[in-house]
Amino acid sequence: MTAAVPVNPLVSVNPLVSVDSLCVAYRSGGADVPVVREVSLEVLPGRTHALVGESGSGKSTVAATLLGHLRHGSRVTGGSVRIAGADVFALPARELRRLRGGTVAMVAQNAGHALTPSMRIGRQIAEAGGDVPVVDLLEQVRLPRPAELARRYPHELSGGQQQRVAIAMAIAARPQVLVLDEPTTGLDVITQRGVLDLIGALRDELGLSAVLVSHDLGVVAHMADEVTVLRSGRVVEAAPTGRLFAAPQDPYTRRLLASVPRLDDEGLARAGEAGEREVRPRAVIPDGAPVAVTARDVTVDYGTSRAVDGVSFDVRRGEVLALVGESGSGKSTLAWTLAGLRTPSGGTMAHGAGHGPDGKSGDLARPAGKRPLSLRRRVQLVFQNADTSLNPRRSVGDAVRRPLRFFGTADTRAETAARARQLIADVRLDPDLAERLPAQLSGGQRQRIGIARALAGEPDV
Repeated sequence: MTAAVPVNPLVSVNPLVSVDSLCVAYRSGGADVPVVREVSLEVLPGRTHALVGESGSGKSTVAATLLGHLRHGSRVTGGSVRIAGADVFALPARELRRLRGGTVAMVAQNAGHALTPSMRIGRQIAEAGGDVPVVDLLEQVRLPRPAELARRYPHELSGGQQQRVAIAMAIAARPQVLVLDEPTTGLDVITQRGVLDLIGALRDELGLSAVLVSHDLGVVAHMADEVTVLRSGRVVEAAPTGRLFAAPQDPYTRRLLASVPRLDDEGLARAGEAGEREVRPRAVIPDGAPVAVTARDVTVDYGTSRAVDGVSFDVRRGEVLALVGESGSGKSTLAWTLAGLRTPSGGTMAHGAGHGPDGKSGDLARPAGKRPLSLRRRVQLVFQNADTSLNPRRSVGDAVRRPLRFFGTADTRAETAARARQLIADVRLDPDLAERLPAQLSGGQRQRIGIARALAGEPDV
């Protein structure tokens, strides 16, 4: 955990952030559905306060209210939010715009989604305001060759570089409070550590307070001074970080801490004792299990750059093969190629379950659009970022129903609707969420919809 900023006992310290009995609801079927219920917290100058909880607990909703932002169809039904003494939801529009960026700023969960793809990096940072030159900001967030990088577009940067640009934009106007919404999601552990160290250094250099939204308890332990635990929109426990990790009081907090993944048998036992989910030992794959996918000497090029170079593997039925490595190592490129969204430059990839047009193995070296439909559905992809893989204008139920119709895995309209609801239930979501838009779900809930959509084709891989 980062060291607490010393407080002069002779100086009266008022909280920079004060949330008092906050209630937020959205309209559904003519009624208010509460998503945040009587949440209160305070953040003192120079401190980092973490909001933790499972997907749908309301932590991102609370964080967004600090900037006076609510999801479409939501409204504050009670309580107040004050930043540096200002009542956020009582401010006129002009004053609220001044508050955003100048007093409180946000680093979004997915920097690639938050950056404008058609605008150069330097221009985007300049639009964030402030008197600090763009090059100086890029240097401050530890990016190399800042003058050159300022002329690039977001797609020309790695995920870690995009996140540092988002941080540069957030600190451009020198805010007092930084809201960090899952700031390391999707980053490899090496890049993640670099971003966390940068945030900690900037907090100390600029005297920032921070509100950190995270499901990653390792990040929370490393960054936060205080923690508020949310469940179903309510506060179940709040305490200094050290005390909460050492002696959690609420059973839900204990289950949350016990759910941190561990690879040894003791970790599996602890998670099982915590309840709420069944922990299954990993199945032993028999030596004679048929091969579902085989790849030999696969290469993938982006122009003159080689992203994947001579990779070979087999995946047997029932087996889980992990591809690991830092950002830019070729993991996602290989996964996209397997799913037919990239075309390999060399080598072979085949589905070995006899679903090719000749009744033998199917050629996966062809793009998805040129594969027979019977083969195309056999390999499905769960995308890394659910925010950009779901149509924001269509319901999440439609996202699940569409592959059912496309692949013919459901016949009638009634069967399609029933099967979609079952798939949503299979990923531990309420089927009644089907008619909501993606923006009305949490990030974790959207990712579960992505999993349900991938399962709709009844794939082998």
